[in-house]
Amino acid sequence: MHPNQPQCTLRRPGGFELTQRAIELCGFGRGATILDIGCGSGATVNYLRSEYAFNAYGIDTEPQGESEYIQSAPAQHIPFASHTMDSVIMECSLSLMDSRPAVLAECHRVLKQGGQLIITDMYARGEPATLSGPLGSLDSRDMLMELVENSGFSVTHFEDHTHHLKTLWGQMILDRGAEAFYSYLGTTPQQMKRIKCGYFLLIAVRE
Repeated sequence: MHPNQPQCTLRRPGGFELTQRAIELCGFGRGATILDIGCGSGATVNYLRSEYAFNAYGIDTEPQGESEYIQSAPAQHIPFASHTMDSVIMECSLSLMDSRPAVLAECHRVLKQGGQLIITDMYARGEPATLSGPLGSLDSRDMLMELVENSGFSVTHFEDHTHHLKTLWGQMILDRGAEAFYSYLGTTPQQMKRIKCGYFLLIAVRE
């Protein structure tokens, strides 16, 4: 797994329900051009094409499967021309990326004026932390807002969807057991209590 653009190693909290919520909030017209960064198998790309008739594309350093709409590329070097995207979406991937300011700078470059950035990801509702396991960087809400706004965006929506995360993790604990669950995450119950891990949906407009 490439350190600069890893795929999400957890099933994505909320699934397409959060994708749909973001699309509704953004109000894209038919034929909107959307790029999914860290697209993995391309499930979201296919969903956006089939359900909304969007011109959706994806990039990933290790894409799973083959598709004419998906390319192998790092997030710091998006293989699309400047000002060509109506939206860039990152689902459960930004927290795992190194050089996040560089990634957001590339998002800003490829978006049209007024284009919208969509992020769904983990965050810290308590103590921020950077973990070596599959959770990556767990920033506070204020830290996330600052990161995005310093990259030339104005945040228009921030919603907490931690209930989706609790549902997913609760099932994982039932399936694996608590000890195996925390071992997989590379953390401890005590540390997770301090972090108070949550899940969010953020939408920002390119200035």
